[in-house]
Amino acid sequence: MDKQTTPCPVCGKPLSFRLAQGRKSGKPFIQLVCPQDGRHFRGFIGDKPYIDKVFNHLENHQEQLGGDVR
Repeated sequence: MDKQTTPCPVCGKPLSFRLAQGRKSGKPFIQLVCPQDGRHFRGFIGDKPYIDKVFNHLENHQEQLGGDVR
């Protein structure tokens, strides 16, 4: 595991992250979830400035690769 991953507190596997939108609000958020079993850990980041920073970083990275994020 490298320094950029966060382990699941139950099983120790590196948490996966997903970009998602609220069902009712449609607002973007980042979901962290255990890839082995979503019941182990599931967390959400809803801080707008941080999410904008992540989306901008991913968009810039995708542009360099010639793809689309959204």
